[in-house]
Order: sequence, then structure tokens, then C-alpha cells
Amino acid sequence: MKHQHSSDDAQHGHAHHHGAAAHQHLTAANLRPPVSLLAMSAWQRLVLALLVLAGLWGVVLWALQEAA
Repeated sequence: MKHQHSSDDAQHGHAHHHGAAAHQHLTAANLRPPVSLLAMSAWQRLVLALLVLAGLWGVVLWALQEAA
């Protein structure tokens, strides 16, 4: 029975090692996305918002042309 327990430990150890290799510790730097809206200046946020709106309008106009 001790040998079976040892086998379970080896399997658990492998699973834990695999999980530990893929795991990243959460820090403030890891939680912040690469492009942060809070780190952008006001004009950068405005340009980004305008680009998003222009893209959405483009999709709407394309859909209207397809429906017609």
C-alpha cells in the first residue's frame, strides 16, 4: 500500500509541477493590460474612441448595404 501511495505522490507531483510551470504570480504589473486606458492621455483615449466608433459605423454601413 505504501508503494501505491508513493505512485500517487509522483503523479500529483507531476501535475503540480506542470501547473506551477504554467502559473504566473499575480502582481500589479501582470494585472495591468499591455495597453491601459488609464495610462493613456486624454487625446489618446479620444482618438481610440473615435476609431472604435468609426469601425462600428463601418460595420453598420456594410450591413445596411448587404441588406439592401
